Amino acid sequence: MLYSSIQFLGHHSRLVLPAGVVLGLFLPELSARWDLIIPLIITFIYATSLARIDLKHSIISALQPHHLTQNLGISLFILCAVPFGYVGLAKLFGLPELLKPSLVWCAVAPPIASTIWMCMLLGFRASLAMEIVVLSSLAAPFTGPFIASFLLQDIIQIDAVSLFLKLVAMMAGGGMMAVLLKKAVGKAQIEAHADFFNGLSALAMLVFLVSVLNGGWDVLFLQPELSFSLLMLAVIINFGMQSLWVCLGCLRKSGSFRTLSPVISVVSGNRNIGLYFAALPADPVFSLFTAIYQIPIYLTPIFLGTLVSFLGLNGKDDGKN
Repeated sequence: MLYSSIQFLGHHSRLVLPAGVVLGLFLPELSARWDLIIPLIITFIYATSLARIDLKHSIISALQPHHLTQNLGISLFILCAVPFGYVGLAKLFGLPELLKPSLVWCAVAPPIASTIWMCMLLGFRASLAMEIVVLSSLAAPFTGPFIASFLLQDIIQIDAVSLFLKLVAMMAGGGMMAVLLKKAVGKAQIEAHADFFNGLSALAMLVFLVSVLNGGWDVLFLQPELSFSLLMLAVIINFGMQSLWVCLGCLRKSGSFRTLSPVISVVSGNRNIGLYFAALPADPVFSLFTAIYQIPIYLTPIFLGTLVSFLGLNGKDDGKN
């Protein structure tokens, strides 16, 4: 019964995640040690994704000079160039100063762990997503505060080393769990039960969503105008970046960029803003934005899957996984 339920979640992940947003908003506030639970959830998401990737082959491939240069360039572009572009557009369109810190901290954040699984779910190059996520996550604790200091006034000092070690611990923990899982279950069984593993990832994301949106409906109801403004900002940042890269991929009739662009769209749009939310002093606006930003993240599989299919972009895995 439990296996069938998880398999059902995995088979219908694209619809389950948006439904989870509604559930997360309407659930009453739950008292739990989310500060301890959330890192475990993220580690588990890494594990269920990495268990389905040939880690040895991916690591060897990632260390090839041209692959490393490419992925490092993508990571630094996402972390360093995009924030300046966002701020420039914000000035052009008159974004209120109240929303600017949320925009900047989102822009300097690395891709969220679940982007690896999302690429897997959509059939994109999950190993490439993993390489970009790892590189950008290791760099973000240092590049983020540095870039933010140019774009914001009077920012609080962040313990970059502590953030770095926290991210390394979660990624290493997920990697070790993935290796143990492969040894215990076997690669063939994992591939044969893909829906079940998709279901495990979806279930972990739903628990994460509940923690982030904990009591969120009350806040949304009390501040509807601010909530709507933050929702529009989150949607524009996320879906706008996804749409941009997919359209760029469509302009190329052939070549590796057609399979590269959908992966970049996922990792550049979906950011781990919780990384800085946990490190910064309490800010009610950024807190609300962190919760609201989960909405476009959880709508990504159905949005991007539909967009790629509609435009006829070949974002499917080409065997380099």
